[in-house]
Formats: sequence, C-alpha cells, structure tokens
Amino acid sequence: MPAAPFHRILVGWDASPAARHALTVAITIADGDGIVIAHAVLTPSPHTETHGGQTRDLKSQRDWLQEQFDTALLATGTHGARVRLEWGESDTIPEDLHACAHQHGCDLIVIGRHGGDSHLRTSGLGPVATSLVQSTLTPVLLVSPPNIETP
Repeated sequence: MPAAPFHRILVGWDASPAARHALTVAITIADGDGIVIAHAVLTPSPHTETHGGQTRDLKSQRDWLQEQFDTALLATGTHGARVRLEWGESDTIPEDLHACAHQHGCDLIVIGRHGGDSHLRTSGLGPVATSLVQSTLTPVLLVSPPNIETP
C-alpha cells in the first residue's frame, strides 16, 4: 500500500469545534502511517480568555486543553496514526505554529476555520490562517466543521 502523501501533520489545537474537526481530518489524512502533532499555544498574558469567556492562568489553560484533547481523541480514535499534543507559549500563535511545523519537518498544517468570525465572511481566512499562509512554505489546509456554512 503506498504511503500517505503527508506523513507529519501539524494541527493547531485550541479545543474549539473547528480544531476538533481539524484533528479528525489530520488523522484521516495520516491514514495509519503518519504522525499528527496537535499543537496548543498557551498565551502568557495574565488575562487570557478561553472557551466560554473564562479567564485562566497557564496551568489552567494547559489542564483544560489537555482534557479537551483527550476527550476529542477518544471520540475520534487514532486509526493507527501516532497522535500527540505538544505545547507552545507565545503571544503570536501563527509564529509558534510555524516554528513547530519547521522544527518537526511537517509536510502539512491543518487549521480549523472559525466560521462565526465576521472577518472570515469577507476574506475566507482568519488571522492565524492568513499569517501561516503568508509565512510558511508548508501547505496549509483550512477546514470548516461540517455545521459551519461557507460564505
């Protein structure tokens, strides 16, 4: 059986529905032979907003993101791919994702599209995806959860 065209895949992980879908897509693409690295970027600012508008410190962010990752992985399964969660700490999420992809020699970056953001309606890309597309030679796949309508 031929190897999948993408062997090392980076997924931006923020535990959103879009990130969960990106994780599922990346695992499917890896097709049992690849490595999927979900990369969560912790933001060190003292007033970090997280899902549900809750303010969390770095440890709380990490614990919550880990719990959400474990739950998503259990629901999705790995289909034989090696899947792991890694951590970054930065105020500039795209730069941190780019550095992680470069460090691990990733062939593809998969980013979940957050469809509720008004700026996406005009450009189709959010700030993280736009920055990644402009700053990396690695292919970037932008995916929308099945329930988000495209503009």
